[in-house]
Amino acid sequence: MRCSLALTLTLALLGATVVFGQEPPAPSPAPPAPVPTSPPPTQPPPSTPALTEPPSILSRAAGTSSDRRDSLPNVNIYLPEGQADIRLRKLIKNVLFESQITYRFINGDISTYLRYKYYAKTFTYKISVFDSIGFPDVGSSSKQEFERVRGGLFLMGFPRDYNHRYFWLVQDDRLTFGDVTETDNRKNNTYTKVGYQYGTQFDEHLNAIVGESRGRTIPVLTAFREIGPQKFSYAAAITESARISTGDYRYTKFEGEALRRWDITPTSFIVTRAHLGTIPFRSTTANPLPGVDNRPQIERYTVPRYEMFNLGGREALRSIGTSTRGMGLDEFHLTNEYFVPIFRNRDMRTWIMHWRTLYGIGYVGAGSVGYRLGDVARPKDYAVDAGIGAEAAVGIRDFEVLLSAIFAHTVRGPADLGGNKVKFSIRTVRF
Repeated sequence: MRCSLALTLTLALLGATVVFGQEPPAPSPAPPAPVPTSPPPTQPPPSTPALTEPPSILSRAAGTSSDRRDSLPNVNIYLPEGQADIRLRKLIKNVLFESQITYRFINGDISTYLRYKYYAKTFTYKISVFDSIGFPDVGSSSKQEFERVRGGLFLMGFPRDYNHRYFWLVQDDRLTFGDVTETDNRKNNTYTKVGYQYGTQFDEHLNAIVGESRGRTIPVLTAFREIGPQKFSYAAAITESARISTGDYRYTKFEGEALRRWDITPTSFIVTRAHLGTIPFRSTTANPLPGVDNRPQIERYTVPRYEMFNLGGREALRSIGTSTRGMGLDEFHLTNEYFVPIFRNRDMRTWIMHWRTLYGIGYVGAGSVGYRLGDVARPKDYAVDAGIGAEAAVGIRDFEVLLSAIFAHTVRGPADLGGNKVKFSIRTVRF
C-alpha cells in the first residue's frame, strides 16, 4: 500500500514538472496602465442565424399567400361550359405581376385581367383592371346581344396572423349592353367592401366574399382541403354601393359563408358549406308603364344582376343552372360532399401521367332564393339535389393536375329550376 502511494506521488510530481517546465518564462513587469474614466463599451456576441428560417426577400404575408401556391403558368378548364382560364405570373421581390385570359369558346365570352400586388410586412395591396364581355348562352331565348363590364379595383389586406385577415375593397364597374334600351346600359357601379376571413386562405369561395369576385378559379368540388384551425373557416363582408362620383346604384349587401370538415374515418371525410346572402337595403326602379307592373322581378330593383345571388352553378346547387330564374336578392344554400378514398399516396403510371390519389364523392345540397327573406324561410320552396362524382390528383412532369367531375340531379324543387347537370374541371398546379 505504501509503495503504491509513493509511486503515485512520484508520477504526479513528474507530470507537474513536465507541464510547468514547458511554460515560457514570465515577462518582465510592465508599467501600470492609466485607469480609464469610463468602462469600455462591451460588444454583444454575434447572433447565430436560425437554420430553420432561411433569409427571404418576401415578407411573412407574401410567404403564406395563396398567390405563391399557384405557380406560373396556371391553366384551368371547365366543362361542359367550354371555358378555359390561363394565367401568367411573375414574382419580383415583394411584387406579383399577373395577367389572365378567360375564354368561353362555346358562345365567345372573353375576359382579361391585369393585376399588380405588393406584399408588405403587415399588409398587402392589389391594383387590378379588367375587361369582360359576355354573350347569351347557345339556345337561349334572350334577346340581349352582349353585356360588357370594364373597371378597376383597389384591395387592401391586413393579415393579423396565419388564420385571421381583414380586407377593404374599393371598386368601380362600367356596364355596357348591346341593347341600348337596357336600363343598366352605360351605368357605373361604384362600391366599397369591408370583410373578414378566418381559417383557410386557399378557398376561392371565401376569397370572393371578402375580395375580388371576378377571375377566380371555381372548381366543381373542394380541390384544396386546407380548411384551417379545427377544420373550420368562414368569411363575411358588407358591401355598400353609393351614388357618389360616377356611381349610379345604391344598395347594401351582406354575405357570409362557413366551411367545415368532418372526419368520418382516418381517410374519409365530409366537407360542409353554408352560404347566406341578402340585400336588405335597395331601391326600386320606376315602372315605365302605368298600372300593373308586369316586369320580371329581376328588373324592378336598382341592383346589377351580377351582384344578385344565384342558387345554381358551381358555387351552389350543382344540378341547377345559372339562369335568371334562380337569382334573387336573398339566398341560402347548404351543400355536403362526402370524400371516400379509392386509393391514396400511390404512383400508378400511365404514359407520362402518375396517378397519385383518387376519391369517390357523394354529394347532396339544398337551398332557396327569392326577393324577400320570407321566401327563403319557407321550407316548401327549397330545392334539393344529390349526385355522385370523383376527384383525382395526377402528376405530369412538373405539374399536378386536379381532375374533378360530378353528376347531380334535382330531387325536389320548383319545376323550372330542376334538371340534371354534369360538370368537369381540370386545374393545373406547378410543384
